Amino acid sequence: KKIKWISDKATEDEWILLPVGEKTETVHEVLSLSETAGFIYEHAEEAETIEQLALLVAKEYKVTPDEVYEDVEAVVQLLKAKEILL
Repeated sequence: KKIKWISDKATEDEWILLPVGEKTETVHEVLSLSETAGFIYEHAEEAETIEQLALLVAKEYKVTPDEVYEDVEAVVQLLKAKEILL
């Protein structure tokens, strides 16, 4: 589940996430994500597991889920640590 942030795709290969509402009181940073990390953020609610999310990423970038699993897992853990994903 995504926490309420404003996301804005700044360029073709970078995403900027800005906190909104109550988050602005506790989060004092703007997050910059790669294109792939932005894709993961945008599609996180479509998958119930990291495996399912890796499958979405693999389809988008025309690779195998095994090739992207570790990277997807790392991005999900980062977004959870930053309290962007639950």
